[in-house]
Amino acid sequence: MKKSAFDVNLIKRYLSYFKKGGAMLFISTMLSVLFSGMSMVIPFMAGKAIDTILDNGQTDMNKLKSYILVMILFIICSAISQFLLLRINNKLSLNAGRLLRNDAYDKVGKLPVNYLDRTYPGNIQSMIISDIETITDGTILFLNQFAAGIVSILFTLGIMLFINWKIALFVLVFTPLSFLVSNFIAKRTFFSFKKQADCRGLQTSFINEMTSNFRESKIFDITDDNISQFKLINDSYREISSRATFYSSITNPSTRFINSLVYAGVALIGSLFVLGGGLTVGALSSLLAYANQFMKPFNDLSSVYTELSDSFACLDRIFKFLDEEEIDEDLNVEITEHIWDTSEKFSVEFKDVCFSYVQGKPVLKNVSFRIEPGQSVALVGPTGCGKTTMINLLMRYYEIDSGDILINDKSIYDMSRNELRRYIGFVPQDTWFRDGTIYENISYGNTNLTVEDARNYAKKTDADSFIRRLPDKYNEMIRQSRDDISEGQRQLLSITRAMASDPSIMILDEATSSVDVLTEVKIQRAVKELLNGRTGIIIAHRLSTIIDCDVIVVFDKGEVVEKGSHSELVNNGGFYSSLYASYTQ
Repeated sequence: MKKSAFDVNLIKRYLSYFKKGGAMLFISTMLSVLFSGMSMVIPFMAGKAIDTILDNGQTDMNKLKSYILVMILFIICSAISQFLLLRINNKLSLNAGRLLRNDAYDKVGKLPVNYLDRTYPGNIQSMIISDIETITDGTILFLNQFAAGIVSILFTLGIMLFINWKIALFVLVFTPLSFLVSNFIAKRTFFSFKKQADCRGLQTSFINEMTSNFRESKIFDITDDNISQFKLINDSYREISSRATFYSSITNPSTRFINSLVYAGVALIGSLFVLGGGLTVGALSSLLAYANQFMKPFNDLSSVYTELSDSFACLDRIFKFLDEEEIDEDLNVEITEHIWDTSEKFSVEFKDVCFSYVQGKPVLKNVSFRIEPGQSVALVGPTGCGKTTMINLLMRYYEIDSGDILINDKSIYDMSRNELRRYIGFVPQDTWFRDGTIYENISYGNTNLTVEDARNYAKKTDADSFIRRLPDKYNEMIRQSRDDISEGQRQLLSITRAMASDPSIMILDEATSSVDVLTEVKIQRAVKELLNGRTGIIIAHRLSTIIDCDVIVVFDKGEVVEKGSHSELVNNGGFYSSLYASYTQ
């Protein structure tokens, strides 16, 4: 069974975004009634004015002037009320869009990492930006035309019944036909617009991916393939959009055709009444104007109906996104007193940890080891053996299947994620920087940091040596795509940023993977300074970077196969000894 274009639950939920604007919504409704009511009286007064001119060939100038003055007054009041109506409706719609966009953006921070891993970033961008823009436009159109249209229909019908009830009934007979046509078209429009919104998200994601990886496309000479792939997505979008646009565009001509039939019928029947003396020329003029105006709100409402089909398709996507399962509420727990003093030395212990990204395919199997306070421990092993997964579990990006992870003999699941991450610093393999100054990026995890503090930390990591050569030094703007800052320099900045956050536990994931030998030496010095007095966990493929670690934990196929110092493991002649031998050859 197909879902209705206008789901009542969606409407109720969306209306909750107007709660704070209840008074303005009431004023908007009253202004719609005022605007429509005064607009509907004008044709009636015009008919009366015509009759004063044609009444027995004599013109009653006093009556004519009074009718004209009343019409002018009504026109002015109608224009003022419409102006205020548009201002209020725009404000209400844009405010609801703002709240909805805030909720959607806040949702991103509450989603588990596995959702973000399996979702195109461009799809989320498209929802937060394009879809909510479409919803806002639809809401503005609805508020501007729906209430005014309903009031216009009621006023028009009432005045027509007053002038000539027989002609009014004739017009009323054709009314359901407009609704049937609009409903028939809107049902098909909704599903077409829904497909269009999904395809737009895919298109945005592809463009984002290609522009973010422009260099790789050039290196592997796949620009033509990317263009071909984009053309396929774009052609699909064109076909879906054409279908949606076609259905939405035939609404207005269809209702106008019905409007023309009604207008012609009123003209014919009204003329017969005039010839029979049952209707004045002025009254017929008013009826013709009302016949046209009576169907115009239906045309407008048909346009609103079509526009809302697109809006509801987007609204459906947004609310499905907002209903996605979130990580535990403890992410937002307010901690008034921290568990530990950050100056303490911390222990970390993994106890029988099992984990799988996909059920039935374990990545870690009963992993157990302990890091004593102040120790530096290296995690080594082949690619895909579970080293980075260990870090993901310690940071609680993912939850373990069984076992436990302890810090200072306290389970990390007995504290909020905010509190846990307060004690941990992380230098990832892939560096990331926000668009801002170097100082802003160094102080990213410590908002109380002064420029002088940032400079002192940069001196410890040797990042200061290249920062001082930049035109604006610590006020230099840095972007993720900037080419004149090397990967090694970025890694030094990343280490400086981690040091500036003053963590108690330091994690380094392949911190020297993208640097030359000279920079590697600088980074190793920076790492030693960074780990001084801290508990450290280091992941590295370059075994030269971990020789001085207190303990080396060797992984293979998701299990701990060896533990010990570098010299102990080399002398044991086991798995690590083979790794080291192949590295030094």
